[in-house]
Amino acid sequence: MPMNAEATGEDGHQGAALSCEYCGRANAERLAACSGCGTPLITTPTVLISSAPRQKSKFLAVCLALVFGPLGLFYATASGAVIMILIAAPFIVSRTGGYWVSIGGRLVCAVWAVYALTHDQGKSNSKADPQRLLDKAMRLESVDRTKAINAYKEVIRLFHNTSASREAARNVEVLTRLQSDVMRVRARD
Repeated sequence: MPMNAEATGEDGHQGAALSCEYCGRANAERLAACSGCGTPLITTPTVLISSAPRQKSKFLAVCLALVFGPLGLFYATASGAVIMILIAAPFIVSRTGGYWVSIGGRLVCAVWAVYALTHDQGKSNSKADPQRLLDKAMRLESVDRTKAINAYKEVIRLFHNTSASREAARNVEVLTRLQSDVMRVRARD
């Protein structure tokens, strides 16, 4: 059986690893945490959550812009909608231009909506996706705890007073405690 294989013991925990991947100590009792370094040994099922933000539909944006004009443009871009409303306001108030202004304005709004969504989808903004940063830090935990702690601290810095920063703070506390326990065990041995 491989060293890191999982097994179920009568007295132990289901899914507890047979040995610690961090320090290599055997886990014959199937304990939930390594008796040597304190690393959790129970594997939990990973919930797959898409960290990619859901993108807005270009088709829907065009339909809304064609039907509602500048008001439909709010779906794609609020600033573009406000600008188009300001441009359209004099024509609406003075009732000039007739249907040509209305049709032309809606076509311009539809093109603007496609441009805005295409332009926004091309950008990658790490600050807009705290879950992606939390996932990255979580993957670092098993590789390098110091880097994981720094990644969690970056989440705390970028998303102060959010649920993501609170989760990151809890994880920093746990990892720091684990590191100090490992250092204490190593100093004792």
